[in-house]
Amino acid sequence: MPFDVVIRRGTIVDGTGEAAYTGDLGIVGDRIACIGEINDVGRFTIDAEDCVVSPGFIDVHSHTDEFVFANPTSESKVFQGVTTEVSGNCGYSAAPRGCLHDLGEYQQFLRQYGLQTGWSSMSEFLAILERLPKTINFATFVGHGTIRSLVMGFEARTPTCDELANMQRLIEECMEAGALGLSTGLAYAPGCYADTEELIRVAEPVARYGGIYATHIRDEADGLVDAVAEAIKIAQESRVSVQISHHKACGQKSRGKVRETLAMIDAARAEGLDVWVDVYPYIATSTSLKSILPQCAHDGGSPGLLARLRNAPTRETLRAWLIDQAEKGRIWDCGGWASIVISLVEEEKYRSCEGQSIDEIARKVGKHPADVVLDLLSDAEGNVGIIAFVISDEDVAYVIGHPVSLIGSDATARAKTGPLSAGKPHPRAYGTFPRVLRIYVRENRMLRLEEAISKMTGRTARRLGLKRRGFLREGYYADIVVFEPNTLTDTATFENPHSYAQGIRYVLVNGQVVLENGHLQDCPACRPGRILRRAVS
Repeated sequence: MPFDVVIRRGTIVDGTGEAAYTGDLGIVGDRIACIGEINDVGRFTIDAEDCVVSPGFIDVHSHTDEFVFANPTSESKVFQGVTTEVSGNCGYSAAPRGCLHDLGEYQQFLRQYGLQTGWSSMSEFLAILERLPKTINFATFVGHGTIRSLVMGFEARTPTCDELANMQRLIEECMEAGALGLSTGLAYAPGCYADTEELIRVAEPVARYGGIYATHIRDEADGLVDAVAEAIKIAQESRVSVQISHHKACGQKSRGKVRETLAMIDAARAEGLDVWVDVYPYIATSTSLKSILPQCAHDGGSPGLLARLRNAPTRETLRAWLIDQAEKGRIWDCGGWASIVISLVEEEKYRSCEGQSIDEIARKVGKHPADVVLDLLSDAEGNVGIIAFVISDEDVAYVIGHPVSLIGSDATARAKTGPLSAGKPHPRAYGTFPRVLRIYVRENRMLRLEEAISKMTGRTARRLGLKRRGFLREGYYADIVVFEPNTLTDTATFENPHSYAQGIRYVLVNGQVVLENGHLQDCPACRPGRILRRAVS
């Protein structure tokens, strides 16, 4: 049989978790045609001796969304072996779009990256994205926050019966279009305004389609246990499959609580509920600076927040609240203002703040840290990213080692040049998957290589309902990574995040080589990525 690609003498880790073995692999078109001993030549041959050959990594939790149009090559993901990424997480998705409460602000945000929306529905978004030449595969959830803002803006109230019905209808339309499920961001507006009953109701249509309810839970610090209990309750009442996003315990007082929450999840699974978690291998989280403000500050969306920041009496109220919370150790129960680092500021005059902590900036400008926070948010229109060092190494390792955890970067695809090279983003955008293999397989020997690969590939594909993906099997799509197990490493750091991983030799997406000997290929045939939709049973 003539093969398009032959991979010879590799250590095959097939994504099942079963023991690795040595063999050859032949590809015809976009599929794996043969696994075993291959004597025929291929039009392109890869010598994989001393290398691992595995399924391409699936980033189960990412935030690229519209930015795939700004950077279709998704370099930071390709260089770490990712062949599929899943966006639409934490309650936000690129679609559907319509008469959004803050549509003007959204369009202004997109223009900063040279982007325009040409869609309104999820089906239109996916159809446009399908025509875009892109390097890796793309799948998405629909965001509850996006749906809620479409129906009722950013109002801090319970939806009416008609509004709830409209949300359910929009979710059904997105599921019909191929969304993997519904995501929530219960720490952010407008998701934080939804009560448990609303979440149960919007999860019901997802359950009927066999989709997933992926949730950034309401609290990852003091209220972690209660927040996980709420997610389990939603699973119980709606019968939806639940994915708890980037599971962690933030702050010193919460350290060790992941053992309790994962025990709760084990108990729920023993009762027949389908509950999983995902995790990234870092001790810092990353989010928006405005998330540290009280929920009431976000009523009315960004226009409401900015009006409060620029009104002297309400600003003083927010200042007093921040000072009180910091003194009581309630801002993530973290190590004070010194543990919160600015990663990205859209306002030019504040660019020098990137990479500095709130405490450092306050000392330099001679202001209280609370004033620095409020000034930054007001002057930068709320567009300030932060990194907060609030997680323990022990908790990260425990979650990664647990059988129900999958691996996700929680990051946008980045690049060293162009609009997505801005700021000092979390290094997880460049290093998540190699970091897991370096630390927890090669160095700490906490996981078998086969187990770690399964968490990144086969289990994830099966979990998401991605047919013929995630495993090295004959007839399956040829999403494949060839890497050097003894040299694979993440090089991105918090100080220098824009740094590609090393040790990934080849990446194939749908049978096409997109990374060759560590070099990204840039040609029309080297953008073979596809839109992946959840299979409707």
